[in-house]
Formats: sequence, structure tokens, C-alpha cells
Amino acid sequence: MWLQCCASRAGIACPLWPHGVWQGGALRFRVLGPVTVDGPAGPVRIPGAKQLTVLALLLLHANRVVPVERLAAAMGGDERPATVAALQTCVFRLRRVLADAEPGDRARIATYPTGYELRVDEGELDLAVFRDLVARATAAPPTQAIGLLADALRLWAGPALDGLAGRQLAQHAAALAEERLATRELHARVRLALGQHAELIPELTELIADNPLRERPHGLLMLALHRAGRRADAVRAFDDAREILVEQLGIDPGPELQGLRQQILRDETAPAAPRAARNDLPGDITDFTGRDDELRRLLATLPRADADAGTAVLISAIDGMAGIGKTTLAVHAAHRLADRYPDAQLFIDLHAHTEGRAPTTPAAALDTLLRAVGVPGEKVPETLEARAALWRAELADRRAVIVLDNAATAAQVRPLLPGASGCLALVTSRRQLADLDAARTLSVDVLPHEDAVALFARVAGEEQVTREPDAVRELVLLCGYLPLAIRIAAARLRTRPAWTASHLAERLRAGQRRLAELASGDRSVAAAFALSYQDLTPAQQRLFRLLGLHPGPDVDRYAAAALTGRPLDEVEQLLEDLVDVHLIGQPVPGRYRFHDLLRQHAHSTARDTESDADRRAAVTRLLDYYLHTAHRADGHLVPALRRFEVELSDPPEHTPTFAGPSEALAWCGAEHANLVAAIFHAEETDRPRILCQLPIALWRYFLTRGYTHDWISTHQLALAAARRVGDPQTEARALQSLANVYWHAGRYDESIECHTGAALRYGQIGDHWGEALTLTMHARVCDQLGRYQEAVERHTRALTLFRLVGGRSGELLALTMLGSVCDQLGRFEEAFDHQSRALAIAEELGDQWSRSIALTYFGTLHSRTGRHEDALRCCAEAVALCRRFGDRRSEAVLLTNLGAANRLAGRPGQALDHQQQALALARQIGLHRVESRILNELGLVHRALGRLDLARADHEQALAAAARTRDPMQQARAHDGIAHAVRHTEPDVAREHWTLALAGFVELGVPEAAEVREVLGG
Repeated sequence: MWLQCCASRAGIACPLWPHGVWQGGALRFRVLGPVTVDGPAGPVRIPGAKQLTVLALLLLHANRVVPVERLAAAMGGDERPATVAALQTCVFRLRRVLADAEPGDRARIATYPTGYELRVDEGELDLAVFRDLVARATAAPPTQAIGLLADALRLWAGPALDGLAGRQLAQHAAALAEERLATRELHARVRLALGQHAELIPELTELIADNPLRERPHGLLMLALHRAGRRADAVRAFDDAREILVEQLGIDPGPELQGLRQQILRDETAPAAPRAARNDLPGDITDFTGRDDELRRLLATLPRADADAGTAVLISAIDGMAGIGKTTLAVHAAHRLADRYPDAQLFIDLHAHTEGRAPTTPAAALDTLLRAVGVPGEKVPETLEARAALWRAELADRRAVIVLDNAATAAQVRPLLPGASGCLALVTSRRQLADLDAARTLSVDVLPHEDAVALFARVAGEEQVTREPDAVRELVLLCGYLPLAIRIAAARLRTRPAWTASHLAERLRAGQRRLAELASGDRSVAAAFALSYQDLTPAQQRLFRLLGLHPGPDVDRYAAAALTGRPLDEVEQLLEDLVDVHLIGQPVPGRYRFHDLLRQHAHSTARDTESDADRRAAVTRLLDYYLHTAHRADGHLVPALRRFEVELSDPPEHTPTFAGPSEALAWCGAEHANLVAAIFHAEETDRPRILCQLPIALWRYFLTRGYTHDWISTHQLALAAARRVGDPQTEARALQSLANVYWHAGRYDESIECHTGAALRYGQIGDHWGEALTLTMHARVCDQLGRYQEAVERHTRALTLFRLVGGRSGELLALTMLGSVCDQLGRFEEAFDHQSRALAIAEELGDQWSRSIALTYFGTLHSRTGRHEDALRCCAEAVALCRRFGDRRSEAVLLTNLGAANRLAGRPGQALDHQQQALALARQIGLHRVESRILNELGLVHRALGRLDLARADHEQALAAAARTRDPMQQARAHDGIAHAVRHTEPDVAREHWTLALAGFVELGVPEAAEVREVLGG
């Protein structure tokens, strides 16, 4: 089977290949020597060093996706990577060369969004054949291993990757050279075991000449010489080794060589009887996918093959949720490391989570392990301590890797650990084994998206991805990127020819059916989860299933305490317990999140375990917690307008505390998705009390952070609920809040309609404060639409009502807005008076947010009246205050005011920076109503900087934005700005725009009309 020799290039040794004959279309790839390709017609010419470099890197990662960045770096050189376009051209040519060398239309190189994959079949790549032979040899008795290792070494035709340069390939070449050397040493050990002492001496002498600083070949030569009857030469070989090490490294030989010398002097190294290597590992799966980072981290904990391993046994504990692929990873790693641990590769399932079985006791596990290494049953001691001691003794002189799979606790594992430094224990568990001393832990997460798609393709078939790539991407998402779920879904698709990926995705989308669909034969995601759940304490089980009732994406300890009705400290410990067993995750400290499929399992378990009444009570406690805490947070936010009192049916016992607006905003931000989900859940489960209160408690937060969509959608639900239950007060509040958000969004007709409805409801219930607030908010819309006189009238009426009911915070707001309108009308004295009164009230109330608004309006007034330093001082302080509160909407407005002040003060560079910040923020949060103003200000700055083309472009954008938001003032200002930008290059165009600007300013009744008249008259 291993005797067929392929055609080879002149001067290159002919390697042995499996299968005996060429198969149709098969290629032969070599990296163990010069990188070459052979096809049925002979050697394949790879043109150019760059294509050969890319081919080499793809072959070194055969059947895996190699990132574009890595390929580009190797192709272009370490200091100057190739461009993506150059790499694409290179891959295109390489793909064409390989296609020409192989009959048929097979695509050898697959393209992915992140990189490329070279597909190689079994037996086509010499490196894969080499590793397969070595792995088989380590599991075989010496009489068979010797031939397998000889075949493996004959595959080498020189140094790996011979002739190729670059840091990446040099690193791979060095690693491959280490593999070759380790295999030569293993081959020598097997030959020694078979008594080939004298024949081995010349080969070992050559090996030492090539690697004089490596101690193991020296030891093998000493053994070969002694067993060949040349005891004095063996001692002399030790002296030679010591001389080399002392001279070149300044160190003495290690304990292994020192001990061997003593044995030789005592004549204790007679030929040992060959000891067969035991391999109990399950087969390594052929479609193992991804986990490159995890393997790298796992292997990085091991000493180099030529380094001293120290005195401590190596332990790696691999933990993760059910179905994450812990066992697969551990077994794959054990197979990869078989050549480093040739004496035994052992596997035992400790059954921590096996249906119908109790976890294996340490004593029973040691009985199995001792028998596996050749201890007869009658020699196995009775007690646990004696078995553990014998186990350590049996492994004392062996290099073994032991996979302790499915462990329950560290206590179950400790007696099973070897004591020899030459051994490696790989422990897998669903629990984080933090108390397993000296263990290096590796927590395994779900697969990255591309690896998940690749795994699905390898199980279901590449054609599924090719045919329906979008459906496959959705499938792995619906599987939560969990390897077990992906494998089951892909296997179901593969075994049902009538199904398509789209059909399977539709089945998985069906809510509670998803877990039922993810079952095939004896494999089931739900069953795997159920075994984890069964091992929990009753308190942990209750928390797990109640968390499944939570409508949002994550929880903190307060929400969990509300759900369960248990003390905070107790719940926090239970949450950490669930993290330890990977039933929930902790993406950031203090916040806990389910995997999507575990969430569904928890919800189903709660549905099957808890009564309807208990489930509803738990969710009611949670919603009341959110309502109560959101209402308290709202009390710290701005502006300090009148607030309503909430009605709670089950007030929470534990809530976070807020020292001020920053902490309140931080809590709202962390709980944003949960709060919105709670509102929609209240709608789905018919809870009008929550619907009528929670959205109203959040409007200031939505305003401050610019969450327009959530503001509108939640308040529409509140309005509908208020109308269903006949609550005019909540209806008025919801209408008023909707009117506010519609104004911010530039939806003025809807804003006016809601203002009108709110005023009517407030009037019906005799709420003068609410009516006054509605009037002044309605006046802001009139201001935006250029209806300044109507705005003045509404603000004045609102001011009268606020003073009537003693609403100082409302009076402050009305004065500020009224002063702004007077400013635009050129009535500066009135404007100063209103803003001064507003600022005084803000100081009286200690309302820093309102103070920041009054300050910036003061700044605008100072700028328009030539007091530039006062303007800059006011605007800068206003921006600083606003940022302290985290009010992004107001920040955008205040930044553009600060920019305008800098422009008028002759500082265009600073003005430009502020306007650009304002524009970016306004666009980010969807503040459309001020975008045209910012763009006009940008145009003025660019004009001041002499950049007239940019100025014109800014004003043209402002004109379009103002038309969308129906802002006549900014439309007129945009026409004026365009005219100024083109007055010297296109005078006719300038005059046309000034004419339009004049018409707008005249209609608005603002002072700018006189300025434009003067220009046109000139």
C-alpha cells in the first residue's frame, strides 16, 4: 500500500504515497522539502516566488481558511504586505494553474469573506501523510511502529519549505524541522526497544553532529553504546555531551543524562522489554473546524519539545457550556500531541453529565486507568490512596497524555492526575474548575461566524453553502453558533434530500420548536442542557428557569432578585454558580446573559415547572422593579419639570442607588434593551399599568441620548394603553411626549396634532401646569416653522399659566424659549431680559441643565451684539455642563452655538472643529431639525477660511436638509450663503439666491432682510 513511488523532480528523493496508484484528478503536494505539485501528467510549474509562497501557506493550513492579512503579509514581505488586489490576482493565477493540472472542473481554492482555503484530499499532501504515519506509529507496537516511522521519514526531501523566504514561512519551517527531529528520535527509541543497538550508533552519531545541543540524542547514543557492550564508550559519550554543553551554553547536562550516566556506571541499563504504547483516544473527527486560537493557547502552555519540562505535571482544564465542543477539542489536541507523548494516549469519560449514570468515582476511574497501562486486575489495590500512588508510579517514566473527559468537580479529578513532569492531563468539564491547583484553564466559547459556516458546510456539504449562502448564515445564527446544534442541523439537512437550507431555517425560526428541531438520533441539544440543569441545587434550578422568563437580553443582580423575590446576596451567589457551570455567561462584570438556546430551554423549563400564577408573579416583580428604578433615575435627569408618581403592585426590596444624573444615565444605558423589551412584553401580556407608566418614566432618557425610534414606539404603546383603559392623564402625557419627539424628528404636522390633543386632554382634567407645558412646547414648533409671532403668543400664555400655578421650572423653560424667539426677531433687549430671568430661576432651583441652555442662549445674544469674549465664555460653560449630564441632543445644539461664537470672534479653526463635532453628533442621533443650521454654520466657517467651494457645498446641503424639515429660516440662510460663495464667479446665480433669501427673511420678519436688501441694492 505504501510502495508506490510518484514522479519526482530531478535531484529530489522520491517519497512514498498511500493508495498505490494515481486516482482520477488527484494531485500530490509537497512541503517537506521544496514546495512542489505533481499531477497525472507530471510536475506542475508554479510561476513566480509570490505564488509559491501563497501556495505554501495555504498548504500548511490545508482545508482551513487562511486570513487575507496573513497571506498578504507572506506574499509581499514582512515589512510591506501585498495589497488585497495583488493577492487576489495571485490567487486567481494559482487557481488557474491547479485547475489546468487536474482533469475536471474542481475548484481547489475556495474564497471566503475573510480569506482563502486550499482543499486537499486524504493522501495528497506529504505533511498530512507524514503526521498520519507518526500518529499511527505512536499507537502501534514497536514491531509495526518501526516501519511506519521509516516511511514517514522517507517523505522528507530536504528542509521543509526549502528555498522560500519570509518570517512566517521561516517560523513554519522551524516548527516542521522540530517535528522531523522528534520523529527521528522516536524512531531511534523504537529501534532501541527492538534491540537494534549497534546498527543505530552511526545514525545517532550523525544526529548529534547535526544537533549537538539537544540532550535526548546524546542519551540515546549512550544507551545504544552501553547495550551494544561498549560501556566505556557510553560514559565517554556523556563526557562529550557535557563538554559541548559547558563550552557552548555554560550549563551541565540535565538530570535525565546525569541519571543515565549513573545507571551505566552501575550497569543497570540492560535492554528493556518493548512496552507497547496504549492509545484509548476516540477517533479524531475528520471535519474538525476552527478553534485555531484555542489550540494555540493550549499548545502555548506546553514546554518546547527540546526544553526541560520542569518537575510539575502539566494540566489543562477545558470548560464550557453543553454542546460547545470541549471533548472534541481535547481529543483533537491529544491526537496532535501524540508524538510528544508516545508512551500512552489515554481517555476516560468521568460521566459528570451522562443520562442515567452517576459520575464515575475516582477509585473506579483509577481501576480503569491502571488496567489500561497494563496493571493486571489482581494487582490493582483496594483503597483510593493506594491506587492513586500506583497510578503515579506507573506513569513516572512514561510520556503520556491523558484526557479526563466530562469531569464533575476538581475533587473527582485530583486522584487521577499523574505525578510525572513528562505527562499531560487534559480535563474537560461544564464547570469552571478554579480549585484545580496548577491547572491552566481554557474556557471555550461558541464558534466565530465564519468557522460556524465552515463547520456546517463540512457536515452538510459544500453545495449547501454555495446554493443558499444567506440561508446557511441564518441557520448558524439560529443555532447560536453552538457546534453541537450546528452539527445536528447540518446532519438533518444532509439526510433529507427534499429539504433546503431555507426550509430548515424556517423550521428553526418557529419559536419554541427550535430546540425540538435540534435533535437527531441520540443527539439532542435540549437533552444536553437538561443534564446540566439536573445537577443544579433546587435554588439554582429555580433561578435558572425564572431567568428564562426575562424578556430582555441580560440581567444584573437586582433584576434577578426581583424575579425570584430572594435576598440580593443570595441571588448574586446563585448567579455566579450558574456562571461556573456555564449555564449563563458574564460578558462584563455584574451582568449575566444566556446563550440563545439556553434561554429557550430555561423558558420551556419554567413553563413546564412553574404555575401560571407563579410565572406571572415573577414577571410582575421584575416589571415593577424596572418601573420603580426607571422612575427614580428619571428624577435625576433633566430638565427638572414636574414628575408623576408611579403605581406599583409589588415594590422591589433591592434597587441600585444613584448619586446624580451621571449614574442614573449609566443605569438607563446599561438597561436600555431590557427596559424597551419590558414595555413590549407588557403589551404582549396585557399589563396596561406598566404600559401607562414605564414609557413616560423614560422619555427624558430617550431625549438625552437621542433614541428617537424607541421614544416613539414605546409612547405609541403608552398612548394606546391609556385610551384602552380610559386614563386621560396618561393619554395627555403620552401625547405631549410624542409631540416632543416628533418635533425633534422634524415631523412637525404630527407634533402639532399631538400638542393639540394634549392641550385638549389637560384642559378637560383641569391640569393647568400640563396645559402650560404643552403651549410652550407647541411654541417651539412654531419657532421652527418661522411662525415667530405665534410662538411669542404661545410662550407668553404658557408663562402666565406657569406663574399662576407656581411652576418655577416651567416658567424657566418658557422664558428661555421666549428669549430665543425674541433673539431671532432682533428684539435683543427683550431677549436679554427673558434669558436673565431664566438664568436666575435656574440658579434658584439648582437646575444645572436648564442653566446650560440659558447660558448658550446668552452666548448667542452676546455674539449677535458684538460681545464675543462673553459669548465664548457662556457657550463653553454650557457645553461643559451638558457633557457632564450626557445629554447628546443638547450637546449638538450647544456645540453649534459655540462654533458660531468662535466664528464671530475671528477663530474659524476652532469654529470648524466645533461645527464638525456638532454635525457628526446630530447625524448619529438623528437630530434632523438642527442639521440644516449646522451645515449653514459650516458654510460660514469655510467662507471665513476662503474655501468657497466647500462653503457652497455646505449651504447646498443645508438647503436640501431645511427643505426636508420645512425650516424657512435655514432655507433663507442657505440661499444667502450660496449667494455669498458664488458672488464673484457666478453673479447671476448669486443674485437669484439673494432674491430667494430676501423673500424668506421678509416673510419671517427678521433683521437679515435688511442686510440682503442692501446687497441687492448695491
